[in-house]
Amino acid sequence: MNEFIRCNLFSDKAFKVQDRFVVKQKELVLDRELTNGKSSFNKAIIDYKCQWLRQNDWQTRPTFIIPIRDSSELLQITIKNFQEHGIDKLFNIIVVDDRSIEDIKKITIMNNLSYLRIDNDKGFNFSMLNNIPCKICFELGVETVIFWNADLWHAKKAWFLELLERHYRDKSVVSGSKLLYPPASMSLCGEDDTANIKENFKTKLGDWRETVQFGGDGWIAIAERDSMLIYTPCHSLRFQKADNPRVNCDRGSLFVTGALHVWNLEAFIQLGGFNPTLSKNFQDSDICLRLYKGGICPMYYGKDIFFYHDESAVLSKYNKKDKQFRSDEIIFYKLWDKKLQEMIYGL
Repeated sequence: MNEFIRCNLFSDKAFKVQDRFVVKQKELVLDRELTNGKSSFNKAIIDYKCQWLRQNDWQTRPTFIIPIRDSSELLQITIKNFQEHGIDKLFNIIVVDDRSIEDIKKITIMNNLSYLRIDNDKGFNFSMLNNIPCKICFELGVETVIFWNADLWHAKKAWFLELLERHYRDKSVVSGSKLLYPPASMSLCGEDDTANIKENFKTKLGDWRETVQFGGDGWIAIAERDSMLIYTPCHSLRFQKADNPRVNCDRGSLFVTGALHVWNLEAFIQLGGFNPTLSKNFQDSDICLRLYKGGICPMYYGKDIFFYHDESAVLSKYNKKDKQFRSDEIIFYKLWDKKLQEMIYGL
């Protein structure tokens, strides 16, 4: 299975950064689930057709990677947030356009950011939307990349600089931080999203805004009839207060959420990047577990800093349990389920 869980592009020594290029990636595609509990997968080569435009002030400095599909309003809010905190002047920012119909390119160029459009016939693949710009960054001399969700915002300029300082100070390979749901004044979410939050997380909580969205890694044993997994990753202490000592701390972790990852780029590429066969879910857990299995612990830095994640703005759109969700669940099970009990209790 190894050739299907690593990004082929990272071993392509002939690759050169060009205005247009095609990445051919080997992936497993779920065909059908069989009655004996096993599943049938097809082997496929997916063509990712890319268009690349580099910002005028590009430097070999840490680089944000922000995938998005359509959602022009959200993108403009996120870019404005970067600008208000002066982050755009200190770092490269790549907007990764996933097959948009809306004019994401125009918004990106107007704000002097780097633009990467990726088209393919398979559909949404979060892993490749991040792997491909990582290869570009590596070829252009970047050493640190930051995976940043389009619905993630800075609360204070100093806090991202502090996160980066801790990442470098501890020679961390991958680092994450505490994420909170934003206040109503910032959020794009309305009453329907409040109902969506309660339904997805089975909570009766009245006011979930400005509570913890991610406070470090967690693992739960599940007993869903339609799930193969015994253990599944979850966000620790969701809906708790930001100053809760269990989230307001710095510690090692089995994984940090993919909404905010700070990576040593060379290490990311050596690991093979995000698993291309995990198109929709579990990429963050999978790559962190690979790192941990190799003897390196991901780091969670949540002591007196946080960022806002407007999760419910995209939750219902991308987290539906469709065929791709099921495929990711099966692959994650095959890769990790038998190993997780030892890893979890071995912490």
